[in-house]
Amino acid sequence: MTTAQEYPAGWLTQFRRGVVAGFVLLAVAVLLTAVPTFLAWLAPGTDSTSAGSALKAAVLIAVSGNHGGLVLDGTAVTLSPMLITLMLGWLAANHARRLDSTTGFAGLVVGYTLITAIAASWAQLGSTRLPFGRSVLAAFLFALVVGGAARFGPTVWAGLPARWCLVARAAAAACAVYLLAGALLAAAALAGHFSQAGDLQNRLMGGAAGLPIALLGIAATPNATLSGVGYLTGVGFHLGGLTHISPFSVQRGTLPAFPLLAAVPSGAPGWIGVTAAILTALAAGWVVHRILRTNRESAQPAAAGVLDSALTAAMAGSCLGLLGMLAAGSMGTRALRQVGVTGWLVALAAFAILSASSLFWLGVTLLRARRGADGHALALPFARKVGEAAAQDEPVESETAGRRLRSTG
Repeated sequence: MTTAQEYPAGWLTQFRRGVVAGFVLLAVAVLLTAVPTFLAWLAPGTDSTSAGSALKAAVLIAVSGNHGGLVLDGTAVTLSPMLITLMLGWLAANHARRLDSTTGFAGLVVGYTLITAIAASWAQLGSTRLPFGRSVLAAFLFALVVGGAARFGPTVWAGLPARWCLVARAAAAACAVYLLAGALLAAAALAGHFSQAGDLQNRLMGGAAGLPIALLGIAATPNATLSGVGYLTGVGFHLGGLTHISPFSVQRGTLPAFPLLAAVPSGAPGWIGVTAAILTALAAGWVVHRILRTNRESAQPAAAGVLDSALTAAMAGSCLGLLGMLAAGSMGTRALRQVGVTGWLVALAAFAILSASSLFWLGVTLLRARRGADGHALALPFARKVGEAAAQDEPVESETAGRRLRSTG
């Protein structure tokens, strides 16, 4: 006898489960964000008035991670800490993969959008609020794109030709090289100005009362990494309308007293920045070249290498440009109206740099192969002559040995 438990859940049940998963997604994100906000509320010397204010602050920060922005004292703020975005992306991907069907995933998108609309209507701290329309639209797109990539990405990946999979791996490796180099550059710059950053922290709010500022700086470290990527591609990054930093020029205006901004260089650009950009480009191109070597046909190595390098550079440049665009934004209309990199410039610069670098390593490999082939071609006639001489000498030596034996006998 068949029990009811053996039948699969209907589409309505699956949809409801997806809606619940969307609610849980934002609830977990708010809970994780509330841990540092409540620590800041408990810290002595802070201006927090109630625990409800700390919870509303957690909702504001978590929902703004969808890149819908905030409204602060009537001014739109579109810059979002990328660490919050990464946390939301990780949660959305996990929830999307656990669902049983596409209907459940649709419920997840709907549920996440609904709970975001409720949160955007409730969370308001004085004049700080979430823009309702932009927050709802950003939540819908975030759940749809990130959750859809996590759920359907493996299926699409399995159906791709081997060549495109290899190109995608090479592009991901190139992005990883630039992100790692950007993180190391930002960390080295902050370490070199660590005393200035500490002075700014103590000047603003020392001790435990400065915990909110420190937490905000930690949440913005991925933004600093993407600014480092923009620096390494030669495009540079902006900190307002008067400050632009690149390996070739430094234009610095008045900056806010924020500890993380102490890492911004103030002197003229030196050889260190240009050298770091060149070494990063060579390293990324070498990684791309090493990965793509397994996909080249021996009959047409140059043509296959050029095409694969161009495709990889285009894919990696698009990814870095998109990440740079997400990490950039504005914090007002005046001094900090533009913070971060220009995404499309980073995409174009990364495409040009990776194409040139990977083609450089391809040329080096082809040149070595040609020299090896030329050396083999030169050695082959010599080996033939030696073999012919040995073949001619062998019967002579055998005849001489026979004569000696007959004379001895």
